[in-house]
Amino acid sequence: MTNLPAFALARRAVLALTATAALALGLAAPAAAADFPTKPITLVVPFPPGGPTDTSARLFSTVMAERLGQPVIVENRAGAGGSVGTAAVTRDQADGYTLLWGGTSSIVVAPALYTNLQYDPIKSFTPIGMAVRGPLILVSRPELPAKDLRQLLTHANSHDLSVASAGTGSIGHLTAEMFKDQAGAKLLHVPYRGGAPALTDVMGGQVDLLFDTVTLLTPQIRAGKLRAYAVTGSQRYSGLPDVPTVSETIGKPFEAYSWFGLLAPAGTPAPAVQALTDALAAAAKDPEVIKQLSAQGLEPVGGTPQDFARTIRADLDKWTGVVRSAGVKPQ
Repeated sequence: MTNLPAFALARRAVLALTATAALALGLAAPAAAADFPTKPITLVVPFPPGGPTDTSARLFSTVMAERLGQPVIVENRAGAGGSVGTAAVTRDQADGYTLLWGGTSSIVVAPALYTNLQYDPIKSFTPIGMAVRGPLILVSRPELPAKDLRQLLTHANSHDLSVASAGTGSIGHLTAEMFKDQAGAKLLHVPYRGGAPALTDVMGGQVDLLFDTVTLLTPQIRAGKLRAYAVTGSQRYSGLPDVPTVSETIGKPFEAYSWFGLLAPAGTPAPAVQALTDALAAAAKDPEVIKQLSAQGLEPVGGTPQDFARTIRADLDKWTGVVRSAGVKPQ
C-alpha cells in the first residue's frame, strides 16, 4: 500500500479525473464532427432574393440537402453590396452549420476597394469550394462601326468612346480598367446604379460599350440588340461560340470571372469541410443544376477547398492591383 499524505492522494485523484475527462472530450469532438451534419444547415446569401446569386444558391442547396441528409436553409441577409451578410457569418460558430454563399463582389472586390471591412477574405473564412462561375462579355449597340475587337481597339484610338458599368468598383468596371491597361484602349468610364440601367443606355446609344455578365447580356445579343466583341474567360463561351476571348485578340492572358462559392467561418473542422465539399461537388454534377445554370450562361465548378483558396488569393491580388493602378475610389 502506498504511504502518501492525504493531500497528495487527493491531488492524484483530481489529476486522474481531469485526464479522463480530457480524453473523453478529445474522443468526442472528432466523433461529433465525423457524424456531421446532425441538424439543419443555414446558408447565408448576402443579397436579396430573386437574383442570380440567390437562384444559384437555392439550386445547390437543394441537392446538397439530399446528399447531406439534413435541410440546407437559405437565408438572405442583404446590405452594403454583400458585406453585411458576409461579416455576419464570421461571427457565427465555426462548426459547419452556418455557411456563406460568397461571391466575387464581397470576397475579392470589396476587400480590394475598402480598408474598413469587418472581415478578412483570407483569415476570416474556411473555403469549401467554388460552386459556379461565368465570364463577362464586352458589348456595344449594333450601330457602332467596329465589327470585331481588333477594329474596336483601332476605332477607340481615334474616337472618344465610353464604357458603362453597374457602378464604380463593380466587377464590370474593374474588368474595363484592366482591359484599358492591357489592350491599350482609350475609354471613358461611365458608372451606373446597376447593370440594368447601364444596359438600357448602351442599347439606347447614350453610352458606347459595356462589360457585364453573360447572364445579363446573352439574351440581348441573341436578339440582335447588342454586338458581342469578346468574352473574358480563358476559353470561348459555349452559348456564343463565335465570340472570341479577349486573349485571342490582344495576344496576352486576360481573365475575368464572376463567381460564387461556399465558405465557412475560419476554424471549421476538417470532417465538416470534407462533407460539405463532397455535397457541393455532387450538386455541381447534378443534371438539373447543370441545365439551369447553363441556361444562364454559368458553369458549375464544385472544386476543392485548396483550388478555391488559390482562386480567392489570385483574384484578390489581381483586383487590388487594378484598383491601385487605375486609382479607383469607392463611392
